[in-house]
Parts: sequence; C-alpha cells; structure tokens
Amino acid sequence: MTPMIHEALPTASVALLSYVLAELAPDEPEPLGGNTGLPAAVECPKHNLIVAVTPITAAGLFDPALLRCAATRSRDVVLVRHGFHPESIDPVRVDIALHSLSGPFLLNGLSFFRHRDRSLHLVPDGSGLGVKIGRDGAEIANGSPWDSAWDRAAGLESAAAQIVLACRSRNWG
Repeated sequence: MTPMIHEALPTASVALLSYVLAELAPDEPEPLGGNTGLPAAVECPKHNLIVAVTPITAAGLFDPALLRCAATRSRDVVLVRHGFHPESIDPVRVDIALHSLSGPFLLNGLSFFRHRDRSLHLVPDGSGLGVKIGRDGAEIANGSPWDSAWDRAAGLESAAAQIVLACRSRNWG
C-alpha cells in the first residue's frame, strides 16, 4: 500500500483496507485521485475496483459519492465503514456500488463472510444480493455462500475474528 495513504489513516482503516486488498492480489493499488467525495481510497485497475475505508459509521452518508464514483469511473466501489473500534460497539459494515450498463446500483450494510473454502463474501443481514470479493474483483453472488444457519454463523464469526486479529496486529506493531 502506498505510504501516503498508509500514514494518514487510523490503524483500523489500514488493517481493513489490507484485509480487502489481500483478496485482490497481485493487483498493486494506486491512490484514488480527484475530488470524488469518498474517504481514503485506492484504485485497483486490474480488478476494476475502488476500495475506500472510513471510521465514520453513519449509514448512507457516502451513498451519493459511491454512486457518482461508480458511474464516472466505470468501476465497482467498495466502502468499508468500521468505526474506531471494530467490534460490537462499532460493527464493520460494507457498502458497494456496482457498476452496470444501466447505471450503478447500491448494496448497503453488508457484512464480511469468510467461506470455509477461504473465499471472502459481502452478505446482507437478511435476504438479498451478496458479493464475492476475489481474484476477479467484485462478483454478484449466485445465491448464498452458506448451506445452513450454522454455516452462516460460522462464516460471519470467522470473518469477524480475522478482522479483530488484523486490527490488533496493526495496533500492536
């Protein structure tokens, strides 16, 4: 990750940005330039994806910027909202504007889900569309990545544990 962005972000933001970017390897992200209205963001040209992070947890605050950026840059745009302490006090939520030929559409309030095959997904709390983040960028999921309520709980718990571990390791050096 570029030192300019790394130095300006809270450690939790750096950890969560790295968590998402690890799924996109070997793409080398570039700082997102211009006045996009998004918080700290990087662009992954190979994956046609922009990833932004913020400790601001207010839902909907960046929705217009996400949609505008997806439309003008013709890329999918992921925003990770994490708060200052990613845990039950400040849950991590993800919003994503998916670029399409008919215009971008927004999925809000998604949670990280780590599948037992180690793939990373963004899933809604209830029913609805989910997204897989991987070597091909962001892909709309064809159905749920879990087989049962137990499997869903395990995937959400696995991602949460990895996020806490990543944030702790960033904070502790």
